[in-house]
Amino acid sequence: MTFAQSQLSNRNRLRILQVVPRYAPAWAFGGGVRITYELAKQWVAQGHEVTVFTSDEVAAGIAPLLSKEILDGICIERFPVARHPLARRFPFMFFRPRGLKHALRLRSNDFDVIHLAEGRGPHNRWLLAGSHGMRAPVAWSAYGCLAEGLGLRRGYRWGHDLAYNTKRLVRSADRLVAQTEHEADVYRSFGAVNAQIALLPLAVSRQDIMAGMALAPGSFRTKHGIGLDEELVVFVGRLSYTKGLQLLIPAFTEVLRARPKARLAIVGWDQGYESEARTMVHKCGLGHAVVFAGPVFGAERFAAYRDADVFTLTPGFFEETSLAALEACAVGTPCVITRQCEIPGLEAASGGLMVDYKKEAIAGALIQVLAGGGRAVWGVRACELIKNRFTTEVVAASHVDLFTSMLAPTNV
Repeated sequence: MTFAQSQLSNRNRLRILQVVPRYAPAWAFGGGVRITYELAKQWVAQGHEVTVFTSDEVAAGIAPLLSKEILDGICIERFPVARHPLARRFPFMFFRPRGLKHALRLRSNDFDVIHLAEGRGPHNRWLLAGSHGMRAPVAWSAYGCLAEGLGLRRGYRWGHDLAYNTKRLVRSADRLVAQTEHEADVYRSFGAVNAQIALLPLAVSRQDIMAGMALAPGSFRTKHGIGLDEELVVFVGRLSYTKGLQLLIPAFTEVLRARPKARLAIVGWDQGYESEARTMVHKCGLGHAVVFAGPVFGAERFAAYRDADVFTLTPGFFEETSLAALEACAVGTPCVITRQCEIPGLEAASGGLMVDYKKEAIAGALIQVLAGGGRAVWGVRACELIKNRFTTEVVAASHVDLFTSMLAPTNV
């Protein structure tokens, strides 16, 4: 029995280390940042001690953060990354938080359990490669980052996995947290065995849900000149090729023919695709019906969800559950999403539709939900689904159960 196991028998408080490339308030880097932060807040509220090892990268133009700080009871240690242009342009080659590797080697056994987040990156290798017996047990949440990519990303991921033996890293983790059955299959494709895999969904903060529900409707529409009598479809995500705008925008031309008052708001941080998306909107003759709203954070993102009749996200490669889609459902907005960003139970609850990555399927589903009552019918069911299965309180407690099982003497 290890020291951590003997300590667990005497107390219920866990010392949890999160290792994640970027952390709050780096919201522009996607859902992985938010979910790790929200889970940590819940673990602290449930009486556990949480430390985070992360980089100091937040976003371009943001002033440097403190190297150590306490945020909502979470002890955050930030390790500096290079600020030169190559690090920004090619993070897969140059993202190397200085001092993180040493800290993992020196201190990773000072905790009861380690929660490793996101997919390919040096933090995974530094923690898992050749470290058996030298660290606390690790639960790895890839958050959709281990699936195959598209285009150049697919080639990069293949090369990365070959060079750094990702299969060995996956097999080295004590537990692998999957959001969906598809993600469980991805882990298995890397050689994981069933005993390693735990199915735990993505989650939405109940506090965020309440704040979002309290917002007065109409502010997002007013800001962007969208009438209350118009049917608003909202896309929220990073503006990159991987998010599927190249299919959504042409599909919206079909929606507009069937629903002349439909409008599309594209909300998100540009990652090199906005110019192409704007060109596509112009070529499709959609300039009067499509708004580029830029990135939104905090309560403003819920203003977009609340004002939408339908939320949509249409990636063409598997990224598993979308946190933005969960948040939209949580405030009563139905979703039309591709199967590559599945919400388990969405269709069974009649809270939205999951479709194939095809223009006709996306257009047909949007028309169906808009014609079938939108928020008034589908949205009520979507909201109930989230409250029952996808709140951070419930999911964080399930993680603690998993962590505790990893320390049980039977697993030694």
